[in-house]
Amino acid sequence: MEQTFDTPGRLELELRIPAGSIRIRAEATSQTQLSIRGERDPDDFRIVFDDARPGEQHLTIEYRERGKLFGWKGTEIRVDLTVPLGVVVACDTGSADLEVTGRIGSLAFRSGSGDCRFDDVDGEVNAKVASGDLAGSTVGGGFSFTSASGDARVRQIGGDAGGKSASGDISLGTVGGSVHLATVSGDVEIGSVATGSATVRSVSGDVEIGVARGTRVYLDLGSTSGDTVSELDMSEASSGRGGADLELSVGTVSGDIRIVRSPAFSYAAEDSASAE
Repeated sequence: MEQTFDTPGRLELELRIPAGSIRIRAEATSQTQLSIRGERDPDDFRIVFDDARPGEQHLTIEYRERGKLFGWKGTEIRVDLTVPLGVVVACDTGSADLEVTGRIGSLAFRSGSGDCRFDDVDGEVNAKVASGDLAGSTVGGGFSFTSASGDARVRQIGGDAGGKSASGDISLGTVGGSVHLATVSGDVEIGSVATGSATVRSVSGDVEIGVARGTRVYLDLGSTSGDTVSELDMSEASSGRGGADLELSVGTVSGDIRIVRSPAFSYAAEDSASAE
């Protein structure tokens, strides 16, 4: 099944695919090209394109076998899309994997066991998964992540970052805003943070946070049985919250805590190469 839609304005893309793979490629184009492979019956797909609003289009792609969402069994579905730059993506899957290349406007991803990978998002990224992994390169706005056992790895975040995970690891590179993370047994790693507040709570996971050089930081660190190490010198520490650029609060039960120096904060210096 192949279809093409004229999309000269802002495109909102909504996907509900139970299993298989979804690939979205954003590029400089005024058309949206859709290709679906592996389907049993094209009538099982609901594809709705709405261009009633001036300058805005909405495309919904949903698989509903016999009218039941996620009742699909059989050959895996593969959905390939070429879309305009800046597209807003909302994707809901059971176990389908999502891969996004090129620059998009925002991303909302919800899945049971599907993985998600993206390159460059201008706005916000919100992901909620059970066991799927999330990997991304650049988020211009805020980032939020909730998982039972999936890992999250994002290279660069311009806004605030928040996340919860039971056993998955969380690894963030440069974060431009505040950070609030919580895990049970997953490890937490933050490459560089420089402003606002950073709060991390873990039971048995290890925590490592890089503080940008030159940042005055107020430290509140505590572990019941784990080791706590700070490489910051006295010139980088603030005796009170009022004089600090960054309030850093980390608490674990048995996990180790390590606070290290990172290079001077420069969000713009980070490149937007694809996540590995």
